[in-house]
Parts: sequence; structure tokens; C-alpha cells
Amino acid sequence: MTDIASIVDSIMPRLSREGLDAYEVYTTCSNRLTIEIKDGAIDVFVKSENTGLGLRVVKEQRPGFAFSTNLLPQVIPDLIERVVHGASETDPDPFVGFPVPSTRTPPQVDQFDLDLQGISIKDKIDKARSLEAAARSSDLRVKKVRKASYVETTGTVTICNHTGLNLSYQKTLVSGSIMVVAEEGENAEIGWDYGFSPFFDQLDMDSIGATAALRAVSMLGARPVTSIQVPAVLPPWIASDVLSVLSASFMADNLQKGKSMLLGRKGEQVFSPHLTIVDDGLYPGGTASSPFDDEGSLHQRIVLVSEGVVQGFLYDQYTANKENRHSTGNAGRHGINAPPSVQATNFFIQNGFLEPEQLLTSISEGLMVKDIIGLHTADPISGDFSVGAAGLWIKDGEITFPVKGIAISGNLIDLFSRVDGVGADLKFYGRFGAPSLRISTLNIAGVGA
Repeated sequence: MTDIASIVDSIMPRLSREGLDAYEVYTTCSNRLTIEIKDGAIDVFVKSENTGLGLRVVKEQRPGFAFSTNLLPQVIPDLIERVVHGASETDPDPFVGFPVPSTRTPPQVDQFDLDLQGISIKDKIDKARSLEAAARSSDLRVKKVRKASYVETTGTVTICNHTGLNLSYQKTLVSGSIMVVAEEGENAEIGWDYGFSPFFDQLDMDSIGATAALRAVSMLGARPVTSIQVPAVLPPWIASDVLSVLSASFMADNLQKGKSMLLGRKGEQVFSPHLTIVDDGLYPGGTASSPFDDEGSLHQRIVLVSEGVVQGFLYDQYTANKENRHSTGNAGRHGINAPPSVQATNFFIQNGFLEPEQLLTSISEGLMVKDIIGLHTADPISGDFSVGAAGLWIKDGEITFPVKGIAISGNLIDLFSRVDGVGADLKFYGRFGAPSLRISTLNIAGVGA
């Protein structure tokens, strides 16, 4: 892996001689392995190394930014020249600034698998094969596996700035994902699942494969229902998707631009008293967990909603400077080619106390939503949505038949205010996680009136 430390050590003195008011060096280096299995054979095998360097500077309140994915020594002088020149061309912005070193010791985050590098390629290929085998063996109606993937990443991030901040961490992440097709007669349905862990031996491929198969098989023979308003259950993957749309309203930049559903509502009972929403950059095993964010502010656990009451919002250094407050440690980068902005870390609804089956028992007639189509079309400011959906029909507390060809509609704030039961089955899908949620009333558009 590229020697990041020596690269940073060579750049910092050069920036200090450029007459800048502030400067920052951000570097990342990662090794990635992707294995895809189809019909028991290797379909894709890719190993890659990705490196990147981002520079941010400030001169007379004018910000400059430049980046490179080529870290050879001869590239560095040109990169520095570009970023300094860029700072002379931008408009002044008094809120640009970088964090100072914390007086607290960076938290310890167990995110690195010391054994991963020593595990043989054969074992990793076998891990991918076991995923496909688990899905096929779960049910004879699983006829095709479109893709069974094993992906691992080992990465290093280093951040230094002019204040003396100098931080670095390493992390590993392994994941499995699969998409299957179940067939019965003329009916065919797709099922998928995904799982991850920092540690190879904690990645449960059997569970991922079996879950994907069950999702596909359970939808065979699906049919529409008539338009109706009924209670609904959102399993973790659906609740997480919906939560990801809502999360934008907790970002300080959206609030400051007037583009948040929660503008002016801090301290209000906005959501159901059953809901507590947390952003936790230190969550054990989380994909976004690390000691600090992408500009060097320490990560922390932040309760954003407590029993339905809005408690606060998420800030990076820039948005915090606008309000003369501290960053919450929520600076993230979408890639090396852009400066940081406000992002969620591990953003989730806290576990409840009910088993998923208990959420069904009080429902005389309703829907368990298994799939949503077009959630990205939800209005991020008003919260209004109308999307395609599929699921399982509930009758007298029991699953009776699969449903598709319907739409569900409503408002995100209203939806989360109608939560009357929370499961104890929290699961993350990337950065977002949720347990199963029971909604007291959901609008369903089907056939007829």
C-alpha cells in the first residue's frame, strides 16, 4: 500500500511556505477485492488499489481546493500550485475553516481485521461460493442467482492541517450481496440481501443467502388489492430506505438553505413517542464508524430525536462556523474529487422491544411492505411521497398472500408520527439502519375504489 505518511510529511512544509492563512491535506488509500460467483464458477475477480490526495487552502478568506489520484512526487508541486492559484480566483467566504486538534483523546474504534490479509484467496472465493449455495439450498424454487458477491476493502485515511491536527486510522470492511430469481409456474420474483462486517469471520453468508431466497419465494403469486387505508409494517430494509430520505432534513446545510422539513422545529414533538433517532460515528461494526470525520473532528453519538422530540441536527465545520457552534463530527466526502460536506454517519432508529411477529398480532387487516419503487421521487422539503410498492397481506395477525401492483402515498413526517410499534430487529443497510416499524394507517392505491 502507498506510503501515505511520507507523502503528507513532504507536502505540509511546502504549504506552510505559500503564505496561506489555513491549509489541510487529506489522503486516502485503499485496497479492494471483488469476487462474483455465478453457477459455482468465478464470474468476476478484481483486485485494485485506489489512492487520492485532496488539498484545501484559505488565503484572505478565499478557499481553494485541488485533488489528484496520482501521488507520485513529481505531481505534488503542480497540485500545490493549482490549489494556491484557485484560492486567488474564488470569492471570499468568512465561514471556511478547519478544526483544531481536540483536547480529548481520539476514541478507539475496533474496525480493523488483523487477520484479513492472511486469509487465503481460496477461502475468500469459497466464502463467495457459500453465499450462492446458501440461496439455492434454501428453496428449490430458487432457479437463478444473478450475482453473488464478496467484496473486501482495507483502507487508510490521514488528515493534517495548519493548526497541528494530525490524525490517521485504518479500517477493513467485508460484505456479501446476492440477487436471486424464484420461479413457480409462470410466476417469477426477485429477492436480494446484503450484509457486512469489519471482520471476515463475522460475515454470515448463510443468513444473507437464505434471506434473499425467502424474499423472492414469498412474493410468488403476488396480486393487487383494492384501494384501502390499513395499518402497515415496514421491515428493516424498507424503514431504512425511508429513513435515508428523512435524514436530509437533519443536515445543517439543508436547514441553513431552508430545504428541511424540520426547519424551526427543534424541541417539538414531531414524531411518534416510540421513535428515537441516532447518528453514531462510533457504532460498533458500522460502515461509517471511525475515530473522526473527514476533516478531523472526533466522531460521537448524537441523539437527534428522543421519543419523538427533535433534539438537534448534524454539522460539519463550515455549517458550524455559520452558527458559531462546534462541529458534530459529520463532515464526509463523496469522493476525493470534492471537499467535505455534511453527511450522516451510522444513522438509525433505535431498537424497540417487540419481536417482529408481535407487530403483526394486533393487525386485523394490513400490509407488510416488502418493496418500494421510486422512493427517490419523495419531495425532500415537503416530505410528500407516492411510490410503487409490493408486500405481504396481513389478515388477523397472519401473513396470507403476496401483493404487488399497488402504490402507497403520504407524507414522511406524518408516516413517522404514526409509528405505534417498534421491533427489536435493528439492521443496517450501509449507513442507515432501522428495526421493523408498525404504522397505524397507510394509504394504499390498488384496483377499484
